Amino acid sequence: MATRISKTPQSPTQKADKKRIEVLKAAGKCFRKNGFHQTSMQQICAETGLGPGAVYRYFTGKEAIIEAMVEDERRQTRAMLLQMREAESIQQALSATTRLFAERYRASGDASLMTEVYAEGMRSKRVGIVLRKIEAEWIMGLTNLLRTAQARGQIDASLDAAQTALFLTGMWDGMVIRQHFHAHDDQHALPAFFEVMITRLLTREGKPEKIGKTASAAQANVVAPTAETKEQAADLRQLSLI
Repeated sequence: MATRISKTPQSPTQKADKKRIEVLKAAGKCFRKNGFHQTSMQQICAETGLGPGAVYRYFTGKEAIIEAMVEDERRQTRAMLLQMREAESIQQALSATTRLFAERYRASGDASLMTEVYAEGMRSKRVGIVLRKIEAEWIMGLTNLLRTAQARGQIDASLDAAQTALFLTGMWDGMVIRQHFHAHDDQHALPAFFEVMITRLLTREGKPEKIGKTASAAQANVVAPTAETKEQAADLRQLSLI
């Protein structure tokens, strides 16, 4: 006689979280296909297979859905910064980040969804506030990593770390869009070229900067952790266990 294995029943919270994720996935699919403004809540409801009442139970409208997507991006950004901190060198961290961005947005739909979200952040004050918060956390985290690398003599100590962080982020954003338009090419060629160029740009005359007065000054400029950044670090450690 076969033994029937019963599934562990889900709690109301787990069921709600599952439905919420389903709505986000359905909305993302619609946004990729039609764009944010051309997508209606009715289309999202149809994609989920749920009635309007069920969808509106989780999100008040499209803007709330975009905000939820941005918050998810924030969690992924924190996890990425944690991985970068654990790398053996800044070169290894930046190479891994280049590959991660390329792989994550390789599908053309994912790249288009990213641009839709950021475009909406320029139009919507609510979405823009959340996006700017993510941007500030990311740039601050990357800036600190670069300053630490400068203090260790791993990269050119004369570079402005904060501006370099902005420049690198712009390069990665551009890479994920460009690879969509060159999808027929070798998918590893562009990220590999970016890795080489990043190393060249950050190293003076092909040699790491020696540790000295300039490097010590760079180390002194590392942003001191605040109560909020300490809490974020705890969140990142928790994310790494998931």
